[in-house]
Amino acid sequence: MAEYRTGEPPEQMIVANVPVELIFTDMDVRTAKRERGIPSFTEKWYAHHLLHSDISIPRLEPHRLLFRYFMGDPAASPSPYLDWYEAIHSTRGLEPPLSGSGLLRQRQSEFHNMRDALKKGLSYFTEHPVEARYNLPGRFNIRDGHHRASFLYCSGLRRIPVRMPHSDYKRWTDDEALKQAENKMADPKRKLIYTPILHPAFYHMRSERDEVHKTRLDYILEYLGMRNLRGLKVLDIGCNIGYYSRHFVREGALVTGLEPDNFHHEFLVVLNRLEHASFRLITEPMEALENLEEHDIGLMLTVFYHLMSDPARREPFLSALDRSVRGMLFWESGDRIAEEKSLLLNGTGFKTYVKLADTFGTGKYRELGVFLK
Repeated sequence: MAEYRTGEPPEQMIVANVPVELIFTDMDVRTAKRERGIPSFTEKWYAHHLLHSDISIPRLEPHRLLFRYFMGDPAASPSPYLDWYEAIHSTRGLEPPLSGSGLLRQRQSEFHNMRDALKKGLSYFTEHPVEARYNLPGRFNIRDGHHRASFLYCSGLRRIPVRMPHSDYKRWTDDEALKQAENKMADPKRKLIYTPILHPAFYHMRSERDEVHKTRLDYILEYLGMRNLRGLKVLDIGCNIGYYSRHFVREGALVTGLEPDNFHHEFLVVLNRLEHASFRLITEPMEALENLEEHDIGLMLTVFYHLMSDPARREPFLSALDRSVRGMLFWESGDRIAEEKSLLLNGTGFKTYVKLADTFGTGKYRELGVFLK
């Protein structure tokens, strides 16, 4: 299909299945230079818009909770969506065209139509795709289709049909970077990947974790909600091949990844190029770092249990952890959940713990949660 613009040659448009991790809400209108396309533009509307701008789809709380409510989730409420709808009009001095009850009836009807269409496969959503543009660092910003993207995410899809210019597709898939990644994957020692690689050439590969909704990343992003992550410092302890680190780069955070394993960190450097999202990498182990700066958020998934039985490593690790993460620490356990949790609560300044989910991975029952100072 082609798109025609006045005074410009036609640009070829294509539809491709894009990992949900790469799909973000629209850019702020000042950056996109689209103020004139917003009727009755006001600064108050713009400030409200920024709360929902350029964040990953799992973090778009009003839309996510609306569809979860329609799906029968007892913990979900349509109130945030109704508040959002009222605010996008009131901040411009406009009267909302629909009442709250009228809006819910309309959205529920649309939900039923999308649910019925999805039961037949993806053809409807391929014919009526989300429209987005590719931007650095490595994400697609929606121009039309926030409700469709949110519905498909809540329905458990890991890839969503997206309409984009062919030039964006070429930038995303990056033939030169792909060659480097494929050469690394040809290493006979690399038989498995731990987390997904968000590129069409690797869709066929199974990963050990984070393939099925809800993933660990889903739980973390939903917990974070619409917090402003731009400029926050994130420390990913044991970042493996960089899946989580790259995501927080896309969210605008300043990310440091720790990965002492040479086999992993060599591959993650190649994947950073392929996915166009790079971060600072430290290859020394956590317990050896005495002068690491403070970070707002820490990620420590299936790491601590490897060393918690060795006091010679455990104590300097806990000390470094306490110094370097000042806000919240997302954690996934090994199979000795209570013991690991106790060591973290008693050996650091983290005093509050919130459980996010029971998880299972690499043959072990685990727990995912967040520690707070």
